[in-house]
Amino acid sequence: MKILYVNTSDTNGGAARAATRIMRGVQQSGQECRMLVKNKLSSDDNVVALQQYVPNNPLHNALDWCAQKVKNKYQHYQWHKYPNQDASYKSDLRSTRIYGALQTWDYDVLHLHWINQRFLPLAELTKLHKPIVWTLHDSWPFCGVCHYFLDCKRYQQQCGNCPQLCSQDSYDMSYQVWRKKKEIYKKLDLHIVSPSHWLADCARQSSLFEGCDVRVIPNCIDTDIFRTLSWVEIKANLSPAQRQNVAVSHILRAGEKAEKPVILYGAVNAATDRIKGFSSLLSALQILDKQGFLASLIVFGANETDLPLHFENIDVTFVGYVSDTDTLVALYNLADVMVVPSLTENLSCAIMESLSCGTPVSCFNIGGNGDMVEHTLNGYLAAENDCTDMANGIRDCIAHSVAWGAFARESVLRKYAIDVVAKQYVDLYKGIVKKEY
Repeated sequence: MKILYVNTSDTNGGAARAATRIMRGVQQSGQECRMLVKNKLSSDDNVVALQQYVPNNPLHNALDWCAQKVKNKYQHYQWHKYPNQDASYKSDLRSTRIYGALQTWDYDVLHLHWINQRFLPLAELTKLHKPIVWTLHDSWPFCGVCHYFLDCKRYQQQCGNCPQLCSQDSYDMSYQVWRKKKEIYKKLDLHIVSPSHWLADCARQSSLFEGCDVRVIPNCIDTDIFRTLSWVEIKANLSPAQRQNVAVSHILRAGEKAEKPVILYGAVNAATDRIKGFSSLLSALQILDKQGFLASLIVFGANETDLPLHFENIDVTFVGYVSDTDTLVALYNLADVMVVPSLTENLSCAIMESLSCGTPVSCFNIGGNGDMVEHTLNGYLAAENDCTDMANGIRDCIAHSVAWGAFARESVLRKYAIDVVAKQYVDLYKGIVKKEY
């Protein structure tokens, strides 16, 4: 079979990493796969940047630039109708011209992942007449404008009166986007995949996916890359060039003096995205600090100026923004516990990566976390928004780090290895393609 994957990026962010891993797994099973992205950051020949389809015509590009400016100005005007909206991440239907890119390739299935940041125009999908698989990485595909609906259940009806917009208007922007999606979706052969059982249940309850095929297939991970390493192996795997990296030098110093248990926290926009739950982590650490608990905290995805932290008994090391996989693997292996205090999660890449490296995870029992973290076996599921219980989880993960870490590694090999997940996707593709393979 020929599968065309679409994601905004090929490596930047959890959805990108998940999409790329799935594509490579399906490739390894013998299928022909390519990926269309807006932002290509890797050297993978199977990944094609949208820029390749932009005509090399200065006049055409100038006119297109002007048209986009006008659209953006109009949309900014629409957003400014909601001056009290919260700071949560939201998306409308603005997109990038794709110059017929989806029509230029021969493929049997179009597989969408995360297509926001003004990338894929949904209306283009109605021209394809192909089965479409859409893997959910957040709730935007079945909501109006929000990516995380939190406590709101309006997506089960028709959006409007959006709490994130602080709107009392039944026909606000969230409703308008919802209505346009509804018109588009009813013309598509849509097959929805959720990596977690929680998000699958939400998708089935949504008005936009009413009548759609919704199934659960987890994300996968390369267990040969994200693996357990001793401190000696961590140092041996770092190249001379990597050792010059600021983050790596911090890791080496922290590892050499790791007489205290190591707590790891990190995420994309770890300091600025409230969904990542840093305030909850801070409260849990303050509880431990007051109890005289000795530990070292390593933070990635933020700098000291972003998150000024001061404890009496917990040392803090910032390693900045980490994009190198070897460095990330070293961090997971250095830690005794990975803390993921997010307020909402689908199937967290950070949790899966940590477990695959044999490091137990302490997190809240929300979203899809319970799919991966088996309470007191490979980590700790703290009661939702209970920072005292999160502190208990950090302490218990450290106390049982070796045993829980071994079970963590085994559970990932059993459920999330690339070949295990790829087979489920291949079976899905075969079931929806009207051809014999």
